[in-house]
Amino acid sequence: MAVVLKIVPGKIITKQEFLETHPPFSIALDGYVSGEPFLAVNDKGPYRNFNHHEAVDRSCTSATCEQVRRAIALGLYDLYKGERGPRATLWANDCDQDVCLATWILFNPSRASEPWVRTLAYIEDLLDMSAGGFPMPDERDLLGEIRWVFEPYTGNRHKLGDLDEAGMNDIIQESHTRIERFLNGESKIVPLLGDYREIGGGDGWIIVEIDHQHARQKMIEANVKAAVELFARNGDRYVYSIWRRSEYIVDFPVLEILRQLNVAEGLAPDAIDGWGGSENVGGSPRGIGSKLSPQEVEAVVREVVSKSPVRRWSTT
Repeated sequence: MAVVLKIVPGKIITKQEFLETHPPFSIALDGYVSGEPFLAVNDKGPYRNFNHHEAVDRSCTSATCEQVRRAIALGLYDLYKGERGPRATLWANDCDQDVCLATWILFNPSRASEPWVRTLAYIEDLLDMSAGGFPMPDERDLLGEIRWVFEPYTGNRHKLGDLDEAGMNDIIQESHTRIERFLNGESKIVPLLGDYREIGGGDGWIIVEIDHQHARQKMIEANVKAAVELFARNGDRYVYSIWRRSEYIVDFPVLEILRQLNVAEGLAPDAIDGWGGSENVGGSPRGIGSKLSPQEVEAVVREVVSKSPVRRWSTT
């Protein structure tokens, strides 16, 4: 058995379910298993969870792709090995940039320490950790090249809720091809695309409708520090992202907002199949979206923000 990828769109499971129902030598990626990263070894074999969403300090925790890259450098495949080399079943529920790069590294472990692989993982790590808000270098127009690498995902983000396993796999495979071209110096440059239309919000945060994921960078450049993004409407369902630039935006508590949106959705506050994410970025239920309209989401966010204590210190 070599390294194989299993994609189950939108699926989120617990650690216990992962250990009890999945084969040994499994590796869960980027939220497929809810909770903090872990390595578990039992009588059947090893189980690894790479994640940076729940139960972590987001800005102090590496993105999944960088966790994977470091794990390989430190001997992951010394543990995950069979008679003919690396042995692993990779599990993912999405096909975003982090998953695309993490899976490419896991399929190409001998290249994990190459300089441009490190650079690509480094930039993706910072962008993912900061919800796209981390200042980036300008040389070689790296951001334009990286936008091109992951355009198979960002260009299809509006229809992710309709993608099955094959559709997500196509996006991952096309991204893998572009990663190879980037590493060979053959990448193209994609300009900053998309725009946003403000449709609501409050003091220090906005609700926007966007037409491309890159629109977030335009918000960052406009000094927006917290936002709710509506990026798809599928019938009577809505697909949202919620983000703040960092945990230092204390008056926009993303985790509590996600909890209360679950309540408004008719779910338990911490439902793993509902609104979820980390302390700085999250979104509506994966795969199915939300039944809440933008006006209903705005009302929930306003209520949570109104109760959030903002500490002010005297400088004297």
